[in-house]
Amino acid sequence: MIPKIQLALDCSSLEEAIKDCQNGVVDEVDILECGYSLIAAEGARVVKVFREMFPDKSLVADFKIVDAGSKIGGMLLDGKPDYTTILCACEKGTITSVKKEVEKRNLKTELQMELYGHWSFDDIPMWIESGIDQLTLQHSGDLPGTWTKEEIEVLKKLSEYDVKICAAGAIGIDELELFKDIPVDTFIFGRAIRGAQNPALMAKQIKEKIKTIWK
Repeated sequence: MIPKIQLALDCSSLEEAIKDCQNGVVDEVDILECGYSLIAAEGARVVKVFREMFPDKSLVADFKIVDAGSKIGGMLLDGKPDYTTILCACEKGTITSVKKEVEKRNLKTELQMELYGHWSFDDIPMWIESGIDQLTLQHSGDLPGTWTKEEIEVLKKLSEYDVKICAAGAIGIDELELFKDIPVDTFIFGRAIRGAQNPALMAKQIKEKIKTIWK
């Protein structure tokens, strides 16, 4: 399995996000993400905007839902994303509420649980039973440096569960070797691609590097 590339549009405005999708970069990634900061700045409408702009591209609504699953989830799901994120601090009812909104709209949206801050492996079976399709381990942007050995070991342990796993935060082309023995479904890149001098070329180089590691 070759891991997918997700481009996180953690922008402060819709105009900035649209600009970051120009010059061919979208063609070099597998998934586009309406990032948390973008949705916070512009509202759930941005999911609809990007669905209309890129109807054939997999799309994530990354608002890390932690409460009000029906209301918040419903607003995001109106944009028909392929994935939406839920924060691990939520109650079980939040997961099931979002799941019901997915079913109500006859969508196939997958639910991602973002593992951020304090959480327990003991909760994972309940999350999966409640409808979680993916687990995303996040290296906090508020932490210095890149992934630690402890975080890599946690990701390895997550791969033992019957669920897709994703890795996000502080990942660039040089960090990919850290994950070479782990069946990661998706790598989430932000500044490593968006901040490059040539984002499309960087995304292409990342794709080639991934192929050499997970051949």
